[in-house]
Amino acid sequence: FSVLTDPNTYIQPPDVAWKRLKNRSTSPRFLAVLREVAGWREREAQERDMPRGRILRDEAVLEIAHHAPATAEELSRTRGLSKKMAENQAGQGILEAVAKGKAVPDADCPAIESKRDLPKGIGPVTDLLKVVLKLKSEQHHVAPKLLATSGQLEQIAAFGENADVPALQGWRREIFGNDALALTRGELGVIANGHKLEMVEFVED
Repeated sequence: FSVLTDPNTYIQPPDVAWKRLKNRSTSPRFLAVLREVAGWREREAQERDMPRGRILRDEAVLEIAHHAPATAEELSRTRGLSKKMAENQAGQGILEAVAKGKAVPDADCPAIESKRDLPKGIGPVTDLLKVVLKLKSEQHHVAPKLLATSGQLEQIAAFGENADVPALQGWRREIFGNDALALTRGELGVIANGHKLEMVEFVED
């Protein structure tokens, strides 16, 4: 499957890198700084062809966004970040990202969207989506968690095409999302064929 062998498939836009970080703060200013620091790390990782964690660990990114250091000395107090890194070019890049985040106008600060309440009774559909996810991941040799999370499956089961989840975007949609939506619309089903499960299309007469 060509999309899986294309390196660009796995490149994450720096301006949305902050969304994958788990944090409990909803402060717009914190999120603005987090967006810039996470974006800096993402660009560094892509340019240097290194894992994000090798550039800067998630915990350090969150701590920097929380404390918003203004000097190399303040930055060096970050756990897991050496004084040498704080004072070199990488440290300067981080401080510039922090300053950029602090300068974002209040009206332009990012916000975490509140999750919509899930309707009752979506459990069986979610379970069927898990089956489709497993089938598609095995078919394309992709780990299920790279295609969709349990939370995303619940969103698809509840809201269908209106679910704002990565599983319905880009290459994930090509591999899994379209079939997931077809299942929720009653256009696709799963049947047992001997010891194996298969997906079948339901065609109207």
